[in-house]
Amino acid sequence: MNPTPPSSKRNIPIDNIKAVLIFMVVFGHLIELHIGNDHFLRSIWIAIYAFHMPMFALVSGMFSKASLDERQIGQLVKNIVAPLIAFEVLYEVVECLLHGELSIYSGLIAPYWMLWYLLSLLSWRLLLPLFARLQFPVVLSLILALVTTYSEHIGYTLSLSRTFMFFPFFLLGWKFGSGLFLSEKKSWLLINPGIVGVAIVASFLLKSDFDYRWLYGSFSLHRLQMANLTGTAYQLLQYGLSTVIGLAVLNLLARRDWGLARIGQRSIYVFLWHGAALIAMEEFGLLNSIFQMEDTAALLLSLTSSAVIVWLCSHPRCESLTQKIILRPLTWFILRYPDNPEEQQSPVLAEKVAQQKN
Repeated sequence: MNPTPPSSKRNIPIDNIKAVLIFMVVFGHLIELHIGNDHFLRSIWIAIYAFHMPMFALVSGMFSKASLDERQIGQLVKNIVAPLIAFEVLYEVVECLLHGELSIYSGLIAPYWMLWYLLSLLSWRLLLPLFARLQFPVVLSLILALVTTYSEHIGYTLSLSRTFMFFPFFLLGWKFGSGLFLSEKKSWLLINPGIVGVAIVASFLLKSDFDYRWLYGSFSLHRLQMANLTGTAYQLLQYGLSTVIGLAVLNLLARRDWGLARIGQRSIYVFLWHGAALIAMEEFGLLNSIFQMEDTAALLLSLTSSAVIVWLCSHPRCESLTQKIILRPLTWFILRYPDNPEEQQSPVLAEKVAQQKN
């Protein structure tokens, strides 16, 4: 889901990882509205949300730079700001057409549904140059996240709660770098703790009264009714489990080529469009029909529907149309020199390039 790595040589293990993670995003959102009274689906949802968004933040951090020059700012506008603005407007228009009013997110001054990640990613990229100059950036970001969860004023607004909550994972990914899963020597270090983490999470899955709101990253400790040191300890445990399980899963995915790199390369389009697909399924009654079936049939149809959505949205034609009709025109409108890298250089360097041409 994060922008394409700056290097022209693709990181195939990471592309495979991104493909699996974006599938989990689609599948998680597909079943999300039906997990309240369904322990079977809720257990699967908890297993996914225990690590998949933290790991998306981590992967995004792996390819982020701790500096912001004009070229990188242009990339932020192209890969994050333009998609965020375009699809925020698109989804709000859809809400008006379907329900006659703006979404509940607009009233909260928050990005529409899944688009919170783009705003948080933009915030992380802008904060990275500052935190990269600190002695212990990951630890400090973790302390910041734990402290802000006590505030009732930080929540969905501008995606602030999730920005702080998942920022440590982003910084951890930046610290690891893009070569984390390319070293065979680290395999056992990542997998063995992950097995323990899976066992602990499995114990939560067996509890029907587990409050899955902990996994959203958007609820304060007051709303979770645990605004005390026990709540903070609980969050630290959550950070630890998400890290060891997530790294173990990602390492296992990186150990072979799953043939999913094409999807991973275009995961941003799956992210942007899958909401529209799910809204259509909801409006036509397809989701209700699926979840009225018995557990096994509902699960199989949910997985199949998610796979079809991922395949369609990651198709090269979808990328081409999205860029041609939506993103490139908006990028041209926002960015001063969207298609001229030379103009994105510093004025002095740009002048030297011009002189050499003359």
